[in-house]
Amino acid sequence: MGEPRVVADVLASVVSRGDRSRWPTALVDECASALGVAGVGLAVTDDRVPVGIVAATDGVGRAGEDLQFALGEGICWHAAGARRLVQAPDLSTDDRWVQFGRSAADAGIAAAFSLPLQVGAVLVGVLDVYRRTAGPLSGEAAGLLSVYGQAATAVLLLLTGDDDDRLDDPAGLTALADIRPVVHQAAGMVAIQLGVDLTSALLRLQAQAFATGRPLRDLAEDVVARRTRLDGPPDEHRRTPR
Repeated sequence: MGEPRVVADVLASVVSRGDRSRWPTALVDECASALGVAGVGLAVTDDRVPVGIVAATDGVGRAGEDLQFALGEGICWHAAGARRLVQAPDLSTDDRWVQFGRSAADAGIAAAFSLPLQVGAVLVGVLDVYRRTAGPLSGEAAGLLSVYGQAATAVLLLLTGDDDDRLDDPAGLTALADIRPVVHQAAGMVAIQLGVDLTSALLRLQAQAFATGRPLRDLAEDVVARRTRLDGPPDEHRRTPR
């Protein structure tokens, strides 16, 4: 796995990529390489639950993040609530998140680990690690994950302007996530239709997109154009006439 790297070294490598928009992707790629794992994902939270994916490595990393957000359950949700590192060294025998465990296995994920990212008492995100083989993190790997977690927190602060007021405003961090304005608009409409909060409405949109195999943005555009209503179960795709 190589020699341990201090947070400053990781940040220096990440910001050397140039454009700020590339920093999160650079961080998860370097984290996956340093830990020798199949995938890594970075998500932001609203100080309660994960609300959006900022970056994920191709393949297993993206699959693991998409599954958790589509299902509304998984290890990052647990870590966000517990405010501590959560480990699932063998998802095949872990009954904490049955749907996620089964779907993760189908995606080739055997083990997962999630580290909450905090600034003082404020939760700003989670850093998720996925492996194709079962087994706990070694002491060295746990130390490296802590280093990359600190670097990920710093990257989120840099990208939000290191402004404490923005950390208290969920929109400040959510703006970094892979969520387009049309998705926010659609979430607002779904929240009204279902009588739920915006976070729940976003999860409902993500579940519908996953269940029907559609890109989230395409589904959101249909909702905003009133071609689709999400007032049935996630796999029921109701379209209204144009």
